[in-house]
Amino acid sequence: MAITDDLEATESTEEDGEVDYETGSLQRDSLPYAYAEEALDLSVTGYLLDENDCGDRGELYQGRQSISLVDDGDWEKLTVEGSVDIDQETIESVFPGDEWDEPPARLAVVITCPESISRSAEMLTDDTVEGKTYDFSVELDREDYRGDIFLIPFLVRGEERLTGVANRATKVGARLADGEPWRVTLDRGPDDGGLLQPLVEPFSDHEKFPDDTHIHYLDMDEPQNPQLFLNADHPTIVQVLNNEGSTGGPPRLRDVLFGYIEHGVWMELLLRTAQDVDEDTAETKFNWQEDVIDLFYEELYPDLDREAATVQLGKDASDVEDLNLLVQRLERAINDRVDLPYDTQRLIEEGIQNVD
Repeated sequence: MAITDDLEATESTEEDGEVDYETGSLQRDSLPYAYAEEALDLSVTGYLLDENDCGDRGELYQGRQSISLVDDGDWEKLTVEGSVDIDQETIESVFPGDEWDEPPARLAVVITCPESISRSAEMLTDDTVEGKTYDFSVELDREDYRGDIFLIPFLVRGEERLTGVANRATKVGARLADGEPWRVTLDRGPDDGGLLQPLVEPFSDHEKFPDDTHIHYLDMDEPQNPQLFLNADHPTIVQVLNNEGSTGGPPRLRDVLFGYIEHGVWMELLLRTAQDVDEDTAETKFNWQEDVIDLFYEELYPDLDREAATVQLGKDASDVEDLNLLVQRLERAINDRVDLPYDTQRLIEEGIQNVD
């Protein structure tokens, strides 16, 4: 089925919550009926570029539910293929019992791109839905999108019900269920992603992320492309970290917070790099590890050239007896790069000046 805006046209404004397309979550505070949050399972099995197999172009990360085409913009049409699973239990949780056998429902994949201010939908069913898997294929023209595209599964009511049932939606277009979104990244801004450029996500929306006591998380599930996340569940902290000023208390606090985050992240990246070094060839497993070595080899082993320093890093990591010495060496190198005492002193001085 072709992409259509029919879903938009049928949605009820009276019963709907507000959709946050950055995360695909629905604000359900105002919904007076049952809603199945993250009950739909959208899976992406692959993608085509200009109707050809993507080969080694782009990256598909199942663990993060994302596709990255940041390093490959030489295409005109992207075709994303996948499926949406809905089970009978979900259907029964949002429809009255007399509608379970043939619920008046429409299942759709909503395609939204905040930067392009665009929204459309791929309809998977027209009038009813069953507890099963529905395949989809979405075609996206490159010229119509930029930044991030989100694919979000939604189940909506397809017919109005004249006789109400307690805690069940009655209006056409009322959203009944959703699922976690998939993200397609076409290009990045200067502050969007990268080795130490974080993405902001609510940790409470992701089961694999740490709990809300954490400010940041380095996702290494896809080791070829580690990604740093900041916890959007702490909006005040995120606001400080996003401060673009150069003088005053907030920028000083920002520098201290980033220093704290950087220290832990660099340690994780350096340890992973050390473990992956081939001691015979000085080769690493992933491209980002070459960048890490470039940044730190002189501080780690000042008497060695780059190749010899890389080999020594691998040897130190493989020798259990030297592991403690390696960690101390890494700490010194990171401290040389991330000057927390200096930033902290500036923050303290700023505070004293404000008190005076």
